[in-house]
Amino acid sequence: MVPWEIVFAVVPGLILFFYGIENFSREILAVARGSFATILGRVTERPILGALLGAAVTALVQSSMATTIITVNLVNTGTLSFVQSLGIIIGSNVGTTVTAQLVAFKMTAFGQVLIPVGFLVGIFGRRYRFLGKPLFYFGLVFFSLNLISTALVPFQNDPEIIGLITEYSALPLAILIGFLVTTMVQSSAVTTGLAVILAQQGLLTLPQAIPLLLGANIGSTTTTLIASSRMNLYSRRAAVAHFIFNLGGVLLILPFLVPFTGLVTTIGGTEAQMVANAHLTFNLITAAIFLLFIGRFGRIVEWLVPGSEPEILMRTRYLEDGIPEETHLGFELIRKELGHAHEVTLNLFRAVMTYLATSKEADYQMVERLKNLNSHLDRRIERALRTISARQLSDREANEVVFLVRMSNEIERLGYLGVDLGEFFRRASRNGNGVPADLVQKTETVYRILDENIVGLGRLFPGIQDTTVAELRARDAELQRAINKHYREQLVSLRREGDLGDSRYLEVLSIIEAANAKVRDLRKLAEQYSVQKGSEPASLKGDGPLALQSPAVGDDRERAADFPVGRRVPGVDAQEGHGDRDRVL
Repeated sequence: MVPWEIVFAVVPGLILFFYGIENFSREILAVARGSFATILGRVTERPILGALLGAAVTALVQSSMATTIITVNLVNTGTLSFVQSLGIIIGSNVGTTVTAQLVAFKMTAFGQVLIPVGFLVGIFGRRYRFLGKPLFYFGLVFFSLNLISTALVPFQNDPEIIGLITEYSALPLAILIGFLVTTMVQSSAVTTGLAVILAQQGLLTLPQAIPLLLGANIGSTTTTLIASSRMNLYSRRAAVAHFIFNLGGVLLILPFLVPFTGLVTTIGGTEAQMVANAHLTFNLITAAIFLLFIGRFGRIVEWLVPGSEPEILMRTRYLEDGIPEETHLGFELIRKELGHAHEVTLNLFRAVMTYLATSKEADYQMVERLKNLNSHLDRRIERALRTISARQLSDREANEVVFLVRMSNEIERLGYLGVDLGEFFRRASRNGNGVPADLVQKTETVYRILDENIVGLGRLFPGIQDTTVAELRARDAELQRAINKHYREQLVSLRREGDLGDSRYLEVLSIIEAANAKVRDLRKLAEQYSVQKGSEPASLKGDGPLALQSPAVGDDRERAADFPVGRRVPGVDAQEGHGDRDRVL
């Protein structure tokens, strides 16, 4: 039976420790204001560097859980690939050993100093006030551990306490206890720190502490697994990789537990230092093994978490290495990246139509990721064009910069319309009624023509051929006739059914109409651009300098005669909220 004195002495200290660790991690991340995410996002493809970075970040935030959750979220947003995340996850376990080392070397005495220092810096620190809270909470972590250590001194030689700890030190039970404690407090640092404190007071031996540490390693993965359950395929794989790594490390070390204990004893130190060294040595060994076989490790995770979902990364396809010194080569890369942006936008619309058919959250998440990639590509293309525009350019090159940036902006706006369509379907799905089957069929019929238009636009984009122009004009008229037909049918239906009628399809038609108008604008820009490049359609050849025309006005002569120009359903503007967002280089 545990004496009540030890419960009331230790439990408040544990609560303070957990509170301090949790808030210290939060304050460090708040001070960084996303810098950790940026740093992790720039990790190279070399797993060893990813592991070093993961270890460094975890040592700073004092929480492997924070590092892995950030990593899994970065995989979910496409900032990191699944393969890149493996090195960071492996390194995070090494970084989390710092807490135990600091406790073992009795650095907890600094807690009484750091708390008032953090408090004063937070009030009087002026430009350094942002450091006040991290210092305060770091001091609270040390102070709480020191409080627990002091509270345990009277029980150092208590046979009842020693017997109780011995009773629960059996290998399977100790691992389970370490797992459960870490899962409950969501921090392996709490479990390992407590193990080191108990060893300092002579209440826990090295052989008794090691199973607790192994259980804590497994328990640190539960929060990440839960957090990733609603994320994309690659985020779930990253979370499972964290679990497999920690569980696999425990299974690898169990057959060699006796020689491992002997190795740690050989290193020497006090009992507390040996416990901390066991934690460090175990994580270094498992990290080295998994890094050595990281390719096979990744394939095992992919086998355990199967799926064919494409991995959408926030990367350019041609501009990652910057713009070359030769301006003509720079333009060539930007043209290729524009083609990539067109491909992403087409996939965005198709993802929306997939979501319309399935109403699955995973399919809508694909729309979200493609939307973010669409915007990312526009920003990167614009940045590349700004780099080129700072050089000495001829009039033709300067004109090309203007064309390319406008086409990039228009591609992004076309993507916004795809997002508007997806958001409309999501609202319909979430209100409980869903999208009626007949509306789905009608939408697919009209969209099929828009899809063919977008595909045709992309054949030589940002250039275009005369034959493609003719195809797009013919298909544009076909789409306008189809939209007019569906408008009339829907309006007749609404007159017949009155207030009971479903007017939502008019909104769908409005968005598709706006998207097709944007494709028309892009086609006209491509025609003008082809004139400048010397590969112009015959219909646009002319003498004299090129006058840059605005495609936004449109050319109503190309429309079907019976199409009512400018019609919009009241309250529905497909581009509302996004704005024109014209950019000036």
